[in-house]
Amino acid sequence: MSLTKNRIREIRSLSQKKVRDELNLFVVEGLRLVRDAAESSFDIPEAFSTAAFEASPAGGDLIGLLRARGASCQQVTHRELSQFADTVNAQGVLAVVRKRDESAGELIRRIAPPALVVALDGIADPGNLGSIVRTCDWFGAGGILLGRTSVDLYNPKVVRSTMGGIFHVPVVTGLDLPECVVQAKEQGYAVYVTDPSADLFDGDVHFSERSLVVFGNEARGVSGDLSRLADERVAIRRYGVGESLNVGVACGILLSAHRRFHA
Repeated sequence: MSLTKNRIREIRSLSQKKVRDELNLFVVEGLRLVRDAAESSFDIPEAFSTAAFEASPAGGDLIGLLRARGASCQQVTHRELSQFADTVNAQGVLAVVRKRDESAGELIRRIAPPALVVALDGIADPGNLGSIVRTCDWFGAGGILLGRTSVDLYNPKVVRSTMGGIFHVPVVTGLDLPECVVQAKEQGYAVYVTDPSADLFDGDVHFSERSLVVFGNEARGVSGDLSRLADERVAIRRYGVGESLNVGVACGILLSAHRRFHA
């Protein structure tokens, strides 16, 4: 059965943050991301795929998995899919996924030592946020606290650039980060704030059994309110003449240092 113009418009509207927030839904596209969603504990109300995708071995297996998960699966034409897909060359499958709801306090309390939580203050670039989520997935971070001034986690560009990490690492969004950091300190976390002018370097940090590492905006860094809550300010040691380091790369360096310290 063909989709109506209104239905296509409804699905396409999930590209807008206000609609995602109202409906508590977001969209994932492509074999890999939809499979990661299907293999996670996220609820998937519905999925759309083309006949060609369903006819492929990997596509057929994925549609079977989605149906087993309770998703309503509908076959659509390539033209229909391209009308509400975000990517230029739609890969034949798209799923509508329900956001998960968890409080920052719950996340902070339930992570077993050596606990590692990442807080993000004003990350503006979707690719950077996606890269950080992917990096946290790689290093096994217990969770991410995303400040309200950061780009939306469910922005399609962010979702794609997480490479599935969005389904593996718990992320709590829209937060008042200073308030969350105070809560974390009350739970025994030490707070490490990235600061290029700090005298303590990444390889010299003695990470606590409960560590919260804060990364800031690409241009402005970590806000003053958060910096004042730091137990330690940490810099990445520079060996060349570069003026700055990408925040996603900085995240990888510090998370690697944390894992080596607790190895």
